[in-house]
Amino acid sequence: MSPEILAIIQRSLDDIEAQLRTELNAQELADAAGFSLYHYYHVFEAVTGMSLGRYITHRRLLHALWDMSRGKDAITAALDYGFDTHAGFYKAFRKEFGCAPSRYLRSHRAARPPRVNLKEEPRMIDMKTLSRALSAWGMAQEPVSHIYYTNTGFRSETTFAVGQKHYLKTSTQPGELARQAALQQALRTQGLAAAIIPTQSGETVLHQDGLDMMLMERSAGQPVDPLALLDDPTQALALGEGLARLHAALRECDPLLCYAEDYTATLRDWAIPAARAAMVPEPLWLKDYQARVEATFPALPTQIIHRDPNPDNLLMENGRVIGFLDFDLTRILPRIFDICYAATGILCDAWPHATETQRLRFFDVAKAIWQGYHAASPLTEAEWAALPDMVLAIQLTCVAAFAGSDKLVQQFEVNQHMLQFILGNIQRFQ
Repeated sequence: MSPEILAIIQRSLDDIEAQLRTELNAQELADAAGFSLYHYYHVFEAVTGMSLGRYITHRRLLHALWDMSRGKDAITAALDYGFDTHAGFYKAFRKEFGCAPSRYLRSHRAARPPRVNLKEEPRMIDMKTLSRALSAWGMAQEPVSHIYYTNTGFRSETTFAVGQKHYLKTSTQPGELARQAALQQALRTQGLAAAIIPTQSGETVLHQDGLDMMLMERSAGQPVDPLALLDDPTQALALGEGLARLHAALRECDPLLCYAEDYTATLRDWAIPAARAAMVPEPLWLKDYQARVEATFPALPTQIIHRDPNPDNLLMENGRVIGFLDFDLTRILPRIFDICYAATGILCDAWPHATETQRLRFFDVAKAIWQGYHAASPLTEAEWAALPDMVLAIQLTCVAAFAGSDKLVQQFEVNQHMLQFILGNIQRFQ
């Protein structure tokens, strides 16, 4: 799609966002874009992956849900965003989220809807494309819906629910799902990942319509509850033990499946400079920190790790980790990255809802994760010493990654606050 077309549709998206509480007129939107109505419909769907009507409904639902999460009743929220009746709102909500609004809010956090910036969006996938693809598994009649993460309310742009029992993962990067499939199949033998369902012709990964697609069973268990861990940090021992079991299984996988990242170079050449530029005034501690990291990180033991063990990717049952989701970011990195990221992920998801007392228990949660890991897979003295610096490295990486993004502004703000909070209480790691 040309930059000119993307710019036209971006202006249209911004106009829609500004008018969600009013009656939107498709002809006026087409006129503003300089297209005939027919051509506008076609171009809009080609860019966004949704029809104009579905896109407007989607954005209205997100805003209404956010208002409801802050105390507004469902009827008022529905009327505010252009739904004529509660029944119409309820039907649209169930189609988008798979359940009633009250049930959703009991099990999920809601996220403040960020501005849609087409420069930041991955390819938006049309549900019709996914439905066509499911015929390869003999499941063309199964309903396909979006997945919203339990702890953050954010929507997955690459994984979709198929009926009640399956997930469909997608990727625009050739070979990426084949790599993930190999990892998942190895972990499946250890009971740590979902089963992959081959197509009727025996393919693990389907190539169709410019996408790679992989169908999986839904995993048992529930995502980690960050606030529950901050209330009782001893529960985090099980997370450490679970990550140790994951790492033991990953050590049996072919290292050629994963990219070996020089994390010291990543910090030196990108994360630290980008984080420094995003923080005003410039942090004076960064110079000494960078020198310390460059002296210690290169000697840390490395292996294949998950790389993204946030609470929604860790499944628990009866106080034990029983599965892991989303191996999209898997790399060869220092193994302590995962046990530090698991801790910061808990604080990040809980931050907007946690009290100061709960936030301070983050340090106990982190230490419990590390102790649980150490009991199953002993850490070296150098690894123990590097743990606080790895926590800071992850925070700097997050600040750098989220800076300047419309879509990720909330994550940027939270992680910037977290970085200062951890620095101000770093002695609690002792």
